[in-house]
Amino acid sequence: MVQQTQKIRQLNQLLVINHKAERAYLEALESAENEELKQFFRARAFERNEFCRYLGAEIRLLGGAPNFSDAIDAKTKINWPDFKKVLASKNPRALFNEINRLKSACVAQYNRVLNSFEFQESLANLLEKQKQIIGSSISLMRYKDGLASAQPSLASNG
Repeated sequence: MVQQTQKIRQLNQLLVINHKAERAYLEALESAENEELKQFFRARAFERNEFCRYLGAEIRLLGGAPNFSDAIDAKTKINWPDFKKVLASKNPRALFNEINRLKSACVAQYNRVLNSFEFQESLANLLEKQKQIIGSSISLMRYKDGLASAQPSLASNG
Protein backbone atom coordinates (compact mmCIF):
# COMPACT_ATOMS: atom_id res chain seq x y z
CA MET A 1 0.00 0.00 0.00
CA VAL A 2 2.85 2.39 0.85
CA GLN A 3 4.47 1.70 -2.52
CA GLN A 4 1.13 2.32 -4.25
CA THR A 5 0.86 5.70 -2.50
CA GLN A 6 4.42 6.54 -3.57
CA LYS A 7 3.64 5.58 -7.17
CA ILE A 8 0.57 7.82 -7.13
CA ARG A 9 2.65 10.66 -5.67
CA GLN A 10 5.27 10.27 -8.42
CA LEU A 11 2.60 10.17 -11.13
CA ASN A 12 1.05 13.30 -9.63
CA GLN A 13 4.46 14.97 -9.91
CA LEU A 14 4.49 14.12 -13.61
CA LEU A 15 0.93 15.40 -13.85
CA VAL A 16 1.93 18.75 -12.33
CA ILE A 17 4.99 19.00 -14.59
CA ASN A 18 2.87 18.44 -17.67
CA HIS A 19 0.17 20.84 -16.50
CA LYS A 20 2.75 23.57 -15.85
CA ALA A 21 4.42 22.88 -19.19
CA GLU A 22 1.04 23.18 -20.91
CA ARG A 23 0.45 26.55 -19.20
CA ALA A 24 3.95 27.74 -20.15
CA TYR A 25 3.37 26.80 -23.80
CA LEU A 26 -0.02 28.53 -23.81
CA GLU A 27 1.62 31.65 -22.36
CA ALA A 28 4.28 31.45 -25.05
CA LEU A 29 1.59 30.98 -27.70
CA GLU A 30 -0.12 34.18 -26.59
CA SER A 31 3.16 36.09 -26.69
CA ALA A 32 4.56 34.73 -29.95
CA GLU A 33 4.31 36.76 -33.11
CA ASN A 34 5.80 34.26 -35.55
CA GLU A 35 3.29 31.76 -37.01
CA GLU A 36 5.79 28.88 -36.95
CA LEU A 37 6.40 29.44 -33.24
CA LYS A 38 2.67 29.70 -32.58
CA GLN A 39 2.13 26.35 -34.27
CA PHE A 40 4.96 24.81 -32.28
CA PHE A 41 3.63 26.14 -28.95
CA ARG A 42 0.05 25.14 -29.78
CA ALA A 43 1.14 21.58 -30.60
CA ARG A 44 3.25 21.26 -27.45
CA ALA A 45 0.42 22.63 -25.26
CA PHE A 46 -2.03 20.15 -26.79
CA GLU A 47 0.49 17.33 -26.33
CA ARG A 48 0.95 18.16 -22.63
CA ASN A 49 -2.83 18.44 -22.14
CA GLU A 50 -3.21 14.93 -23.55
CA PHE A 51 -0.47 13.67 -21.22
CA CYS A 52 -2.37 15.16 -18.28
CA ARG A 53 -5.58 13.40 -19.32
CA TYR A 54 -3.85 10.03 -19.61
CA LEU A 55 -1.87 10.43 -16.38
CA GLY A 56 -5.01 11.50 -14.52
CA ALA A 57 -6.81 8.39 -15.74
CA GLU A 58 -3.91 6.16 -14.66
CA ILE A 59 -3.80 7.78 -11.23
CA ARG A 60 -7.52 7.05 -10.81
CA LEU A 61 -6.99 3.44 -11.93
CA LEU A 62 -4.38 3.09 -9.17
CA GLY A 63 -6.93 4.34 -6.63
CA GLY A 64 -5.57 7.86 -6.31
CA ALA A 65 -6.83 11.32 -7.16
CA PRO A 66 -5.12 13.59 -9.69
CA ASN A 67 -3.48 16.49 -7.85
CA PHE A 68 -2.20 19.67 -9.52
CA SER A 69 -0.86 21.20 -6.28
CA ASP A 70 2.19 23.44 -6.46
CA ALA A 71 3.42 21.70 -3.30
CA ILE A 72 3.92 18.57 -5.37
CA ASP A 73 5.81 20.54 -8.01
CA ALA A 74 8.25 21.89 -5.41
CA LYS A 75 9.82 18.44 -5.27
CA THR A 76 10.66 18.40 -8.99
CA LYS A 77 12.99 21.41 -8.76
CA ILE A 78 12.14 22.59 -12.28
CA ASN A 79 12.66 26.30 -12.80
CA TRP A 80 9.76 27.27 -15.07
CA PRO A 81 10.59 29.84 -17.74
CA ASP A 82 8.84 33.14 -18.25
CA PHE A 83 8.28 32.82 -21.98
CA LYS A 84 6.84 36.32 -22.21
CA LYS A 85 10.20 37.77 -21.18
CA VAL A 86 12.15 35.42 -23.43
CA LEU A 87 9.92 36.20 -26.42
CA ALA A 88 10.07 39.94 -25.70
CA SER A 89 13.86 39.77 -25.97
CA LYS A 90 13.46 38.76 -29.66
CA ASN A 91 16.40 36.40 -29.12
CA PRO A 92 15.65 33.07 -30.84
CA ARG A 93 18.69 31.37 -29.32
CA ALA A 94 17.51 32.25 -25.78
CA LEU A 95 14.04 30.93 -26.62
CA PHE A 96 15.34 27.62 -27.96
CA ASN A 97 17.74 27.24 -25.03
CA GLU A 98 14.92 27.81 -22.54
CA ILE A 99 12.62 25.32 -24.28
CA ASN A 100 15.38 22.71 -24.46
CA ARG A 101 16.21 23.24 -20.77
CA LEU A 102 12.56 22.75 -19.82
CA LYS A 103 12.17 19.65 -21.95
CA SER A 104 15.41 18.13 -20.65
CA ALA A 105 14.23 18.66 -17.07
CA CYS A 106 10.92 16.97 -17.90
CA VAL A 107 12.65 13.97 -19.51
CA ALA A 108 14.91 13.67 -16.45
CA GLN A 109 11.85 13.58 -14.17
CA TYR A 110 10.25 10.85 -16.33
CA ASN A 111 13.50 8.87 -16.05
CA ARG A 112 13.51 9.24 -12.24
CA VAL A 113 9.93 7.99 -12.00
CA LEU A 114 10.47 5.11 -14.44
CA ASN A 115 13.64 4.03 -12.60
CA SER A 116 12.06 4.29 -9.14
CA PHE A 117 9.13 1.91 -9.51
CA GLU A 118 7.89 -1.16 -11.27
CA PHE A 119 4.72 -0.14 -13.10
CA GLN A 120 2.20 -2.29 -14.90
CA GLU A 121 3.34 -2.79 -18.48
CA SER A 122 0.63 -0.55 -19.94
CA LEU A 123 1.50 2.34 -17.59
CA ALA A 124 5.25 1.88 -18.08
CA ASN A 125 4.69 1.95 -21.85
CA LEU A 126 2.58 5.11 -21.56
CA LEU A 127 5.25 6.89 -19.52
CA GLU A 128 8.01 5.75 -21.85
CA LYS A 129 6.03 6.92 -24.89
CA GLN A 130 5.41 10.33 -23.30
CA LYS A 131 9.11 10.63 -22.47
CA GLN A 132 10.02 9.75 -26.05
CA ILE A 133 7.60 12.34 -27.43
CA ILE A 134 9.14 15.01 -25.23
CA GLY A 135 12.62 13.84 -26.25
CA SER A 136 11.80 13.85 -29.95
CA SER A 137 10.56 17.42 -29.72
CA ILE A 138 13.90 18.28 -28.07
CA SER A 139 15.59 16.93 -31.19
CA LEU A 140 13.27 19.03 -33.34
CA MET A 141 14.14 22.12 -31.31
CA ARG A 142 17.87 21.42 -31.59
CA TYR A 143 17.45 21.10 -35.36
CA LYS A 144 15.47 24.33 -35.47
CA ASP A 145 18.06 25.93 -33.20
CA GLY A 146 20.63 25.30 -35.91
CA LEU A 147 18.31 26.96 -38.38
CA ALA A 148 17.64 29.82 -35.99
CA SER A 149 21.27 30.88 -36.01
CA ALA A 150 20.94 31.39 -39.76
CA GLN A 151 17.56 33.16 -39.37
CA PRO A 152 17.85 35.71 -36.55
CA SER A 153 14.31 37.08 -37.14
CA LEU A 154 12.62 33.75 -36.29
CA ALA A 155 11.12 35.08 -33.05
CA SER A 156 9.21 37.84 -34.83
CA ASN A 157 7.39 38.41 -38.08
CA GLY A 158 9.57 41.37 -38.92
